[in-house]
Amino acid sequence: MTFATSVASSIAPFDPMYGITIVASVMLAVFVVAMVSLALAPVVSGDSSETAPHGGPALETNANEAD
Repeated sequence: MTFATSVASSIAPFDPMYGITIVASVMLAVFVVAMVSLALAPVVSGDSSETAPHGGPALETNANEAD
């Protein structure tokens, strides 16, 4: 038995369920990190004068502007 066949024989009995579980776990972790970072982005972003009091973007830049 050569080195290549010994490596191939150690890989061949790999259970696909373990691979699917690992990939799904990594994808879930990436998704959770992305959602948490999107949820916390307004909290950690700097305060700007261009934002409204509720934290959203200001609709009018000039308060004395007539409609």
